Amino acid sequence: MEVEYNIAGRILAKDGTRAISLTEILASAGVSTAADLTEDMLVAYCKSASAQYACKVYVWKDREEYGNANVFNGGSDYEVVNEICFLSICDCGKEMVRETTNHWNEKIDAVI
Repeated sequence: MEVEYNIAGRILAKDGTRAISLTEILASAGVSTAADLTEDMLVAYCKSASAQYACKVYVWKDREEYGNANVFNGGSDYEVVNEICFLSICDCGKEMVRETTNHWNEKIDAVI
């Protein structure tokens, strides 16, 4: 079974929106792989960035597990069989939202 991570974020500053890369988040947290990033680390990064820029910041981690899924015709297909999406939203250093869902969180679509 393969696991794929989508970890990123957005800084919604008054002078414009800026993307946050996985590399920035990993460096800040002091870990080397996406699998090592915990929800607490993501929230800490989100709080810090939102305090630094005095604005709203979104940070998310989407974990997708790929495997064989049954198809009605008797065959199988390799697709996402499990998904966990974590979202943190902080504003000026304060945690506003902390959610874990078993699907892509649509609140992320508002900023990407």
